[in-house]
Amino acid sequence: MDFFEAQARAKQRTTRLVLLFALAVLGTILAGYAAAMTAIGQVGPRTRQLERDYWTYQRDARWPDSHPLTRWWDPRVFAWVAGGTVAVVGLASLFKWSQMRHGGSAVAEMVGGRAVQPQTTDLREKRLLNIVEEMAIASGVPMPAVYVLDEEPGLNAFAAGLTTNDAAVAVTKGTLEKLTRDELQGVVAHEFSHILNGDMRLNIRVTAIVFGILVIGLIGRGILRGMFYGRVRTRGGKKDGGVLVIAAIGLALMIIGYVGYFFGRMIQAAVSRQREFLADASAVQFTRNPGGIGGALRKIGGYALGGSLVNHHAAEIGHFFIAQAFKSSFGGLWATHPPLAERIRAVEPDWDGKLYEPPEAVDISRESFQTAGFQGGPRLAPVEAAQRAFSAGADLPPVIPVAPIPFQPAAVIAEVGALTESHMRHAQALLASIPERFRDAAREPSQAPAIVYGLMLLGNDRAAREQLLGVIARHAGPDTGQAVQGLRAALSVLDPAARLPLLQLCEPALRRLDRAALDRFLTTLDELVHADAKVTPYEYALQKMLVHHLQLANDPGRETDAPSGGDFALVLAFLARLGSRDEAAAKAAFRAGAATLGAGVAITLPSASDCSLEKLDAALDRLAGAALPEKQNLLTAAAHTIGHDGTVTVEEGDLFRAIAATLDCPIPPLSAVA
Repeated sequence: MDFFEAQARAKQRTTRLVLLFALAVLGTILAGYAAAMTAIGQVGPRTRQLERDYWTYQRDARWPDSHPLTRWWDPRVFAWVAGGTVAVVGLASLFKWSQMRHGGSAVAEMVGGRAVQPQTTDLREKRLLNIVEEMAIASGVPMPAVYVLDEEPGLNAFAAGLTTNDAAVAVTKGTLEKLTRDELQGVVAHEFSHILNGDMRLNIRVTAIVFGILVIGLIGRGILRGMFYGRVRTRGGKKDGGVLVIAAIGLALMIIGYVGYFFGRMIQAAVSRQREFLADASAVQFTRNPGGIGGALRKIGGYALGGSLVNHHAAEIGHFFIAQAFKSSFGGLWATHPPLAERIRAVEPDWDGKLYEPPEAVDISRESFQTAGFQGGPRLAPVEAAQRAFSAGADLPPVIPVAPIPFQPAAVIAEVGALTESHMRHAQALLASIPERFRDAAREPSQAPAIVYGLMLLGNDRAAREQLLGVIARHAGPDTGQAVQGLRAALSVLDPAARLPLLQLCEPALRRLDRAALDRFLTTLDELVHADAKVTPYEYALQKMLVHHLQLANDPGRETDAPSGGDFALVLAFLARLGSRDEAAAKAAFRAGAATLGAGVAITLPSASDCSLEKLDAALDRLAGAALPEKQNLLTAAAHTIGHDGTVTVEEGDLFRAIAATLDCPIPPLSAVA
């Protein structure tokens, strides 16, 4: 799966979708106009006067009175109907968008989702969290929020959000209880496909537009219900006409709105069905286990409730789910998913056609939360040696030396937004290399900041560490300072490749901090980075990635300034000088990256004084708003710049991943790509 191609396809689908819904709105306008023109000639005791006014106006129209179109065309009426329809649809769509613009958590809570607390003691929830953590680390995306729909016994799940930074993965109670680990992993992999393919934002747009069309029908239904429950009675005379007019308006609005809604739902269903086969195939690609997603689909088909939901918002966001969440009407025209049999045969061609009813609850007592144990290797040998020496009482070096990672730029760019079996296994190994107490602490809002501070201390000598611990004690409190001191030694022997994954594990807990605690955390972090008046690339990479993810999680719809060619040059120049021994080598690395931008893009190497981290930070903030092809070109050029010598250091790799994260282009750990 090509990340940039998938994102481009999602953008094309959005454009086509907007055009199709525009046609649905146009149809609604025409239906409303026809009803209005009919009413002008048919409704109420003032019919004759309305007709006289109408024909008086038509004398000035472009057609003569005898033209057959004259009776049915009135620009003023059309303008009022069109303007009213667009206003109602637009305002209603904006209202629904505002409800969902706060990200996947808002959508999950709208359908009754309960956030799974990282410190949960429920073994099934811990199993779910572990699977989502593996997927997030393997793909390089920020750790999504995880929800369970406690009131839903059916088998279903969905992913929602505007960006990868505010995504949420939700499963029903039935899914949590009735699927094995492999099947649950297949379901989560299916949802991660939607996250990586850019489907989530499209889903929210579809929901907002369809709701906008539906509101016209809801207004009409509200008028009729108001008349009924208000016990409006006619008493003869002129009042009869008024009541009839109101009833006619309500009925017309309801019919017109629901006609538009009918076609909107057809479009919604067609768009959704196209993506489910791709997500199923991606789940197999991610896990290399067709029986995982295939087994889940067979259980959905064999379960009496299937994927049905009881929440009244199910139909509204039915296209989010992995399986049909409501009973489809109109002969399957509203079905948001292809038939289960077709989906199962697509992933399991030899399927015997049998579905089976899931057990009341799967026995997970013998299941391992992790499908693979930690396996070291030549690259991790220095880390393991340091850990053994530390256990024996030896003093720790400031930095554990790790050999440079083999680096092939083309292979790395191909892995952007990718998720494969090898990534999964590497992620499982990295997770297993992180001590359990670190993983537990990273999930607690009260302890996650100490983990981040401890990571920022790595690489400093004793004097610098004492200074930084003083900064932590002043800004975050003495208790936090003591906690960091207790974590420091064990963090020092952590595999360097596991540092960013540990940071990813901290993000959900940090998102749950209240405004005051989050501001205090970000202030302390910034003070640590600048305490010695020298910002290292490692410190910058950790801070940039974390702050960017937290900012987008809190405000996923924020916009940035447009980038310039100088921003491209600054990023490449900084990377070139970071990994080069002298200016000549830096120039060669810069030329290697700039050459990939094509002949139409001419950039020159900025001076060394212009390559500061402060200027790099401002450039990346602007580049975050670049178009997708520009982001792809920049990452390609950056990869060729740092990979000019065929290898990258851990420091270079962390900075490259921080740049990719700022551009919202998730990349797996580079050690998994090597």
